[in-house]
Amino acid sequence: MKKKALLYSIVLATGMSFSGCSDQFLQDMTPYDKYSPEMTFGIESNLDSYIQNVYYNYFYKSGMTPTQSYGLTGAWNDYTAYTEEKWGIQAKIDASQELNRSDDCETYFGANLGSNISNSPYTRIRSCNEILEGVDKYGQDLSESAIKRAKGQAYFLRAMQLFDLVRVYGGVPIVNKVIDASDRDGATAYVRESVEKCIEQVVKDLSDAAGMLPTRKEWGDSQYGRLTKEAALAYKSRVLLTFASPLFNKDWDNPSNKRWADALEATQEAKTFLDSEGYGLYGSTAKEWDEMFHNFDNKFCKEVIMVKLLASTNVKNDEHSGWQKAIRLKSMGGSGAGYQVPLGMINLFPMADGREATQGNGYDSFLFFKKRDPRFYYTFAFTGVKWGYDKNANASVWNYRWTDQTQNHYYADNLGGSSLAVVRKMSNPNANSDNTYQWDGTDVFEYRYAELLLNLAECQAATGHPSEAVKLIGDVRKRVGILAGQDGTYGLGNISDRHEAIKACLNERRIELAYEGKRYWDIIRWMLYNDDATASNTTCATLGIEPLNNTYRENKYLQVKDYDGVEDPLTDKRDGFTPVDVDDWDNLESEMERLGEFWTANFEFKETETPVDATSNKEQAYITWRQNYYLSGLPTNVVKMNPWLTQSIGWTDAYEAAGTFDARQ
Repeated sequence: MKKKALLYSIVLATGMSFSGCSDQFLQDMTPYDKYSPEMTFGIESNLDSYIQNVYYNYFYKSGMTPTQSYGLTGAWNDYTAYTEEKWGIQAKIDASQELNRSDDCETYFGANLGSNISNSPYTRIRSCNEILEGVDKYGQDLSESAIKRAKGQAYFLRAMQLFDLVRVYGGVPIVNKVIDASDRDGATAYVRESVEKCIEQVVKDLSDAAGMLPTRKEWGDSQYGRLTKEAALAYKSRVLLTFASPLFNKDWDNPSNKRWADALEATQEAKTFLDSEGYGLYGSTAKEWDEMFHNFDNKFCKEVIMVKLLASTNVKNDEHSGWQKAIRLKSMGGSGAGYQVPLGMINLFPMADGREATQGNGYDSFLFFKKRDPRFYYTFAFTGVKWGYDKNANASVWNYRWTDQTQNHYYADNLGGSSLAVVRKMSNPNANSDNTYQWDGTDVFEYRYAELLLNLAECQAATGHPSEAVKLIGDVRKRVGILAGQDGTYGLGNISDRHEAIKACLNERRIELAYEGKRYWDIIRWMLYNDDATASNTTCATLGIEPLNNTYRENKYLQVKDYDGVEDPLTDKRDGFTPVDVDDWDNLESEMERLGEFWTANFEFKETETPVDATSNKEQAYITWRQNYYLSGLPTNVVKMNPWLTQSIGWTDAYEAAGTFDARQ
């Protein structure tokens, strides 16, 4: 399934008034009129081609980079700048804006009907419904296994799409049958359902999918990339974890809360089954952790539960990755100065023994690379370290600047970079760097076993078992080489408080899953931008976490000290310096000492002339997220075309009337 040669390019019909057309679409649309419903759903090869086309519509436009993961099913989006992982003031964190009108809402819900059928959430749901109904109606001659595979994939895909709609809007209509768009009266029956009903439907679909889908082994290597029974069980964990979180659960702080118990049970079930099928954490060193992301192209890795396959071909219509282009320096075939890293991310990672990076624990904020968590060296690259690529295995990073007497600034290798480090994670040293990695096909790991373990840790913490949570986080840390320490906690300490355990889980997710597209959704489900007691939101105060509101991402320049010339003053010194190879773990501590000596002799930190989070006047901007942003209201086109759909509280409708629907319930 890596390169999809599909029967249909877009064989979609939309779901109802906000996205609908009749069941005649297979007969009425050319050039597909030769494929009757009987031929489409009654012949196994045609049915599978139709299903592959649904995969295409779900995943082709998602997973583009950055970030190196899909954000929402079927859509390109990058929410990273709403997190600590990337700077830049976006609309929803801009203090100068207050968004509360339907025109300000997320447009993910879909466009109005037009002459061309669009690829939007309810069209994708309709495609799943077409499969389920079509197989029942026309699949008499299909084998039992073909029927189960088709329905299992349809249930899983339908669940994914409904879950993403809930993550964006809260309660939405549930459409589990093919609807004729001309039936306006019938469409009005599809109102916004509660979040609870939506999640019940998602969980039911995932349970049905798990009961029908083959395992990875049963699919076989030739079908790698298909949705599996293992993935359905793991996805249920993700869904129920979200449902138990404060955004949708006002009783989240009760360790006996049923939603946490359900999430715990589902996650334990998923882990038990995945373990029996050979899944687990890959590797036992940080080097192997890094290699995991590029050594399993189009083949099974024990840690990967869900994967988005990309093509390494030079065919433009095939989907390729933009990640290598985004993160690699121009000197390595990339498009610029790399993926710039805010200072807070550099300070986030623990010390080598797992303890927090503080001065008391030996952290040096200038020589920040000394004695750090092994994952640090494969998440970031910085001046003086080796970072090879396909054209030069010994290429290294030099990312500093100097200033002449007239205050003109110059940058090493003309990169123009403004951060102390750049993202290295998920880089592929074998990726084809030609044409700025135009044909890179490095696959995207959408769901890893590490995430499942951290889901389980969070559930254990929330249900009052902090020691179990610490053990699970310890498992994640152990496999990259962090030592258990005398207390056996891998630097976490003996956490006995439930809130501290939850905080530790969320922090570990920031480290282990950094730049994998997960942080934004963690912030949303835990409502970590602010506290607002009037909206039943006090999670930051309860957990002892500083809200993101009124903070900012910052950076410093690595400046050559005691120099005011035009030419690069370090050319000769660079030639005489052997870059540090982070793969040389046995000597890494001494090598970082050597690098520290080079830095101390040649560099100092300088503040940026303009804040990286800046207002239009180039002054310091502060993150300002408003309570109603956690769940978007319905956009104008949706509420106009479907007036029976009630607008969410905190948003106005197309006629400026205040919304009354509680989207969190």
